This record gives sequence, C-alpha cells and structure tokens, in this order.
Amino acid sequence: MDSAQGPSSHWFEYPVRVQPHHTDYARVVWHGSYLEWMEDARIAMFRSVGVEYADLVKLGCDLPVIDLSLRYQKVMKLGEVATVKSRISKFEKVRLCLDQHIFSVDAKKPNVVGEVMLVPCKSDTGQILRRPPQILQDAIEKLLS
Repeated sequence: MDSAQGPSSHWFEYPVRVQPHHTDYARVVWHGSYLEWMEDARIAMFRSVGVEYADLVKLGCDLPVIDLSLRYQKVMKLGEVATVKSRISKFEKVRLCLDQHIFSVDAKKPNVVGEVMLVPCKSDTGQILRRPPQILQDAIEKLLS
C-alpha cells in the first residue's frame, strides 16, 4: 500500500431519519447524535466493501477516533431525513482520514461538515498497529478506487 493515498472521489451514502431520541428539548438534533450517525456510516461503509467491524475486533484491531472536527452549518429537526456522506480523504502511514458530511434530504450544502481521523490499534494494549490487518488494507484500497 502506498505511503499516502487520497482523496476518494466516491462518497458512500448512509440514510438517517431524525428520531425523538436524537433531539434535545427544542426538537433540534443534539450534537452527539451527529457523531453516532457518522460512526454508523463508517461501519456501514466498511461493510459495503466486505469488512464487518466485528471481524476487525476478532483480529485484535480497533479503529479509535483520534481527531474529530465538526462544523455546524444548519440545524436539523425532528422528522427530517438526512444522508451521511462519507469518503476517505487521506490514508497516510497509519492515519485514516475521512470526510463525513451530513445533508438534509433536499439540501445542496451540508448541514454538518465533519472530518474524522482513525488509527488502527491493538485491542488489548491500545498500541498503534504500524501495519493494519490485510482485510483493512484491502477495504481501504477498494474505498479509494
């Protein structure tokens, strides 16, 4: 695998409907709900290329978030339908960077712009894996193509 790759031109799309438990007392989406949707979308994105997160865990590999940035552009409210669009923006050494943007169903601009950085670590020690498991490397290559 090259030492640096990215960004992918392909966006993976994950649908979400705003439920009551996603909102605060004003029926506006609570900021933590966006993070859950983004994680769900990342897991579904890897599943779309044949990698179950549970299989990575069985191999002793976790993918913790080590850096996260969110910019809120427009609120979302109860009952809205959204799409979390995700793509790998860069894969360099062991850092996996993703763009994750959340759009209302008819929006041309994102409601939330997110950037997430993950690193593969040993599940038992938390030590960074300098060489990710082959199934993860293969999945990243598929997502970048």
